[in-house]
Amino acid sequence: MAKSFTSMSSTHDPVGRGLGGGIRVPKTAEVVADHIRSRIIRGELREGDSLPPESQLMSTLNISRPTLREAFRILEAENLISVVRGSRSGARVHLPHVASVSRYAGFVLQSQGTTIRDIYDARLAIEPYVAGVLAGKGNPEDCARLRSEIDRLTAYVDEERYVEFMIALAGFHQLLVELGGNHTLLFLYSVLEGVVERHQVGMLSRRPMKKNEAMRGLRSFKKLVDLIEARDAAGAEAHWRLHVINANSGWVEPEDAQKVIDILG
Repeated sequence: MAKSFTSMSSTHDPVGRGLGGGIRVPKTAEVVADHIRSRIIRGELREGDSLPPESQLMSTLNISRPTLREAFRILEAENLISVVRGSRSGARVHLPHVASVSRYAGFVLQSQGTTIRDIYDARLAIEPYVAGVLAGKGNPEDCARLRSEIDRLTAYVDEERYVEFMIALAGFHQLLVELGGNHTLLFLYSVLEGVVERHQVGMLSRRPMKKNEAMRGLRSFKKLVDLIEARDAAGAEAHWRLHVINANSGWVEPEDAQKVIDILG
């Protein structure tokens, strides 16, 4: 463990000084959970670290076993720890992951009536910009990773493994945004991409993929990497904007455009 648990602070103001009446006093378990959560977020506790045994935590934090276990339940619900009970009981730390919130974010989008068209239009707002950023850097390692993914996609098409192709295709777009280096855009895009992957795999059952269409798309991918390698930022952004517009028109059929996304299906 990087640091001991001897001090515990909270952002809560339990007595609500200066805020008037009606302030809810946080439960001790919430204060304990807040303390552990803060240490995880600040990087003092790392992925896979084990928290001290319950008896040690109870003594160090001066709390009861029911209070500690309630705090653990709060953190488990947030996927920040996993608790193994039994002869090898203990709590293991997990860092926050996009996957932990992207599905819930999808529920929010669906409840708000977000359509398939909305999702694809949002991709158009992100990907061309990222293509220009990548070309501005012209990093050879980025280009090598993108070309490796294109090779993998090409192999799937050659073998007519189209479900794997669709999943890997979503991965290529995700990688593109990841290499752009903007964590906020990557987070937003990760939420969108789960919906897109589900939609595109589902379309295969209604409209089988044609090999020549897939290969045409891959040629466009290769041209993008060529433009990135040449550090042609304007060319890369313009090319990828046209690519995404054309791809969107193929993936969003008129009868689907105004359908609300389905995360539950």
